[in-house]
Amino acid sequence: MSWGWLSVRGQILSRAGVGVLSWVIGPDLVDEAVGDGLAWERRLRALPARFGVYFVLGLAMFSGVPYREVVRKLTNGLEAPLAGAGWRVPATTALTGVRRRVGEAPLESLFRRLCGALSPGRSPWSHVCGLLAVAWDGTTVAAEASEANIAAFGQVKGLKGGHYAHLRLVSLVACGTRGLLGAAFGPVRGKGTGEQALAGTLLDRLRAGMLLLADRNFYSFALWTAAAARAELLWRVKSSMHLPCLAELPDGSWLAHVSDPAAVRARAQRNGQRRRRGSARPPETGPLPGITVRVIEFTLTVDTDDGGTRTERYRLITTLTDWRKYPAADLAAAYAWRWAIETGYREFKTYLRGPGRRLRSQTPDLARQELWAYLAIYQAARTIIAAAAARDGLDPDRISFTATLYAAHRTLPAARDHMGAALDQTETEILSCLVPIREGRICLRAVAARPPCPYPSRNTLTGPISQHATYTTTITTPAHTTHTPTHQAKQPTSHPANPP
Repeated sequence: MSWGWLSVRGQILSRAGVGVLSWVIGPDLVDEAVGDGLAWERRLRALPARFGVYFVLGLAMFSGVPYREVVRKLTNGLEAPLAGAGWRVPATTALTGVRRRVGEAPLESLFRRLCGALSPGRSPWSHVCGLLAVAWDGTTVAAEASEANIAAFGQVKGLKGGHYAHLRLVSLVACGTRGLLGAAFGPVRGKGTGEQALAGTLLDRLRAGMLLLADRNFYSFALWTAAAARAELLWRVKSSMHLPCLAELPDGSWLAHVSDPAAVRARAQRNGQRRRRGSARPPETGPLPGITVRVIEFTLTVDTDDGGTRTERYRLITTLTDWRKYPAADLAAAYAWRWAIETGYREFKTYLRGPGRRLRSQTPDLARQELWAYLAIYQAARTIIAAAAARDGLDPDRISFTATLYAAHRTLPAARDHMGAALDQTETEILSCLVPIREGRICLRAVAARPPCPYPSRNTLTGPISQHATYTTTITTPAHTTHTPTHQAKQPTSHPANPP
């Protein structure tokens, strides 16, 4: 009796998919990804490899649904022919075995094939001064607290749910569409597991014509120079970073020289050796090799509805030295685009995965497989959103991510035989419930910790978290710049929330 993947059962199961998202993650693409990581296709008895990949994607699409129910959703509409072929929904242990045989390589390969900015042309919502705005940032993703997961990934102390295992995820995102250009993840503990190390693996995703935004935790001389060789950069740096003014520019920014840290250490070592030898030669004080950057320092003032005012000083460095083509005010405003990646993480972790949920896998290889599946489903939904926005010439921000997910859930049986109609229905549906334009709003950072806590907490805030606000940006010239002292005062008992 033939139970191979060429059997009647296998042919029926090969028609299963993830609804309208299969327009992006099509069977041919899945088969290509399977070919990258598998050599066991004909050995898989009751379930073909294509269905195994779609099953893992279904686990991400329906994160709170048990294994067997996910199979029933993916095969919705195929019950009669499957029953006629004598097929029944496999047990959970059999489905776990399917996941192990699939492995993580096909899911990773599938995600790599889906990566892209999804930006048509040079739209004002996707480009800054003619450059495609992209950003990278990191987050942590919780996994089951099995001994294997904790040993492989580690734990994050001090966070709610810190007793679970955690993976560190760094993504590169196109700010306009929030499409993923690349992602890398690894343990949260150990050497070479920080955000900078993971970001270094995404350098090959950068291209000329991009403007990469990053927060102040990403700067290092090595990472900056490596990224600057591939794209233009606009990064925030710490206020304690020494940036002496070489030339002040008319827009309030200035050029500064950043010495190579290796050259600084080498010269300090040579000068120290001279002192210890009692040499009469003076210490070396000449210029050191390094890079020239443009510095933009500004103060952001936020006035909210409740009469409150908050300010924060930002210091940016950029490779864009032409102040006429790239004015300081435009670049200062462009840094706020970096928050698109924070919004993307919220969509992925809260709306797709579900609030408070974690990766359900008990072993490290399956946890990595599951995370690749989440990233692939997120990118597929973002592709649907970008296509619908392009159809009506809209900013993709106007289309709800959750509405797109719900619409995709409803197309599971219809898209199997009528993909064009299902796609039109989905686009019409998500374009009929656009997110209203709500400029000038602020959502305060509020932690989940219980009092006493020096930071704003959802338990201690008396007013609404979301308010209307007015933003004022003031460029600071080199003559008025300030530096953060080494000794810092203690945190106040009531710590103000930082503006975005």
